[in-house]
Amino acid sequence: MPDLIIVAHVKAKPGHEAALVAAQVDLVGVVRSLPGCIAYELHEAEGTPGEVVFYERWRDRAAWEAHMAGPHMDAFRANAGPMIGVFELFQMRQVA
Repeated sequence: MPDLIIVAHVKAKPGHEAALVAAQVDLVGVVRSLPGCIAYELHEAEGTPGEVVFYERWRDRAAWEAHMAGPHMDAFRANAGPMIGVFELFQMRQVA
C-alpha cells in the first residue's frame, strides 16, 4: 500500500497570522516524532503571512488517524483553532 499524502491549506484570520504560524511551528516539532510520520512540513506563502500549506507523508492511514486523534491535536485545536479562517484538507496518493 502506498504512503498516505496529506496536503492542508490554512489561512489565519486577520490579525492572527503570526500567532497561528507560531502555533503551527510548535506542532511540527511534536508531529515529526510520531510513529508512522515520514514527513511533516510547514510552508508559508511568500508575501502572504499566515497562509500556509502543510505537506504530510504517513506510513499508512492508521498512523495519520492516530495523529489526528492525539492529545497534541486536541490541544492545537483548542488553542489555535479560533485563529483559523480557512482550512482545506486533501488526502492524496502519489501516482508518479
